[in-house]
Amino acid sequence: MKKILLTFTLLLSLITAMAQDRYIIFLKDKANSPFSISNPSEYLSARAIARKTRMAIVIDSLDIPVNPSYIAAIRNTGAIVLNKSKWLNTITIQADTAQAIAIGNLSYVKRYKKVFGTNVHKTSINKFPEENIVNPSNKIDSSKYGNAWNQTKMLHADFLHQSGFTGSTMQIAIIDAGFRNTNTHTAFDSLRAKNQIIGTWNFTDNTSFVYDYSNHGTSVLSCIGANVPDTMIGMAPDAKFYLLKTEEEATEYIVEEYNWAAAAEYADSAGADIINSSLGYTEYDAASQSYTYADMNGSTAPITIAADIAVDKGVLVVNSAGNSGSDAWFYIGAPADGKNVLSVGAVDPTKLIAGFSSNGPTSDGRTKPDVVAQGGPAWIAKANTGSFGFGSGTSFSGPIIAGFSACAFELFKIQYPGANPLQFKAWMKEHADNSLNPNNQYGWGLPNGRKLYDVLGINHLNKSKITLYPNPVKDFCQFNLDKTQKANITIYSSTGSKMQQLDLYSENGNFKLETANFNPGLYVIKIQTEHTVYSMTFLKTNSEK
Repeated sequence: MKKILLTFTLLLSLITAMAQDRYIIFLKDKANSPFSISNPSEYLSARAIARKTRMAIVIDSLDIPVNPSYIAAIRNTGAIVLNKSKWLNTITIQADTAQAIAIGNLSYVKRYKKVFGTNVHKTSINKFPEENIVNPSNKIDSSKYGNAWNQTKMLHADFLHQSGFTGSTMQIAIIDAGFRNTNTHTAFDSLRAKNQIIGTWNFTDNTSFVYDYSNHGTSVLSCIGANVPDTMIGMAPDAKFYLLKTEEEATEYIVEEYNWAAAAEYADSAGADIINSSLGYTEYDAASQSYTYADMNGSTAPITIAADIAVDKGVLVVNSAGNSGSDAWFYIGAPADGKNVLSVGAVDPTKLIAGFSSNGPTSDGRTKPDVVAQGGPAWIAKANTGSFGFGSGTSFSGPIIAGFSACAFELFKIQYPGANPLQFKAWMKEHADNSLNPNNQYGWGLPNGRKLYDVLGINHLNKSKITLYPNPVKDFCQFNLDKTQKANITIYSSTGSKMQQLDLYSENGNFKLETANFNPGLYVIKIQTEHTVYSMTFLKTNSEK
């Protein structure tokens, strides 16, 4: 009898769960909120506030969290609160029909919308299929980058690395479908040893566990953060990472866009500098939720609206253009259509556009993608085998650009400490290899780390007319200016903050700079004389004192 009762109870629970759907609750306001614009430390991290302050971004009502009293009242109906979006002022819930109707009658609820998302077998296409193909050249490069050398050299990212820009001051949030075996794969031994994974959250299950579900995010992360010399070095191996899961594995419904918005807000509030999203949305299991090309206008899809807000809030959003270039729908998806989003197409190892790479323009006539990188194929970590191999897709050209951007943004902030993502995006596009003739396949083209370095007037240490030594530096460093007797010195941190400015004098052109009081890290020194300005990096290590 006890067994029969237990079976009946389980069956009843299953029927109840199956009767519940997911809904988006649209709220009218944030009235009577306990949070205020004047006290942002209650809902934004110190790093997020510092980033906004540096970029002169005003904290406004969008930053205020969803009213907690509204959330509590919705929970009181018996509904399960899944996610919240302060930017869209929405709450995602799981509820039955009666609960949804009760919530819809609350005075502060504008409307509600069923978005499904549970207990339905997926029927739609895979957005970004990974395609295993053989390396066209069958050549393993002898450099420390292994088979990632071509995708690195194509952007001259190795030059940025050699110049000290490896993403060490940057935080990157990766929004994806799952990160299977990232906690054990050898590609990420260095990330784990140095505690570079600083946060995880699963927005579909409301847990911190993300190390399963999908191989996709693991391969995406490797394009940025892998660090296995002679096998694979990612684009920003010293960056720190948030790993955020937003995809529902079994279904494809618009609820995933609201999961994504919640994850983007998490990234912004934590203080992340960059979001990488190798996801895109055009077609759903429910045809009524699917988009038309007309919707790819930068202002329709909720995910696109959230992505553009993230950029306004100071986070660079890098999104794959899509893999539909050879399909009937060959255009980009959402949120790659965003006005602020840096959307990325894919080229093959010879720099020709990959046939699968989705095309622009947006339906309102804007050129997309913005830039391209190698994605047909790229060298990646394979979660299912614990090894490395090749995979094709803008899923991989996207994070290659995200990692490159982390290093290039470090460089850009030295010259322009208050630069925001839109200024950085414009600068990178202006100096890409197709900037004079952007089009809807190649965009502005391939960024160039060496060119970006040179256009800022920073002379690479090995090729400048002066020598700074020793480097790395401990208590002091010296340089010679060929009998110049006076030099104005300005020292910046790698984040662009001015650390010190002073005048030095010398009778014979040999100058000495005390550095004992500097914290360990990467610095840029600008040396201005009567005739010219020199700039170079130096690395400060622990003082001998």
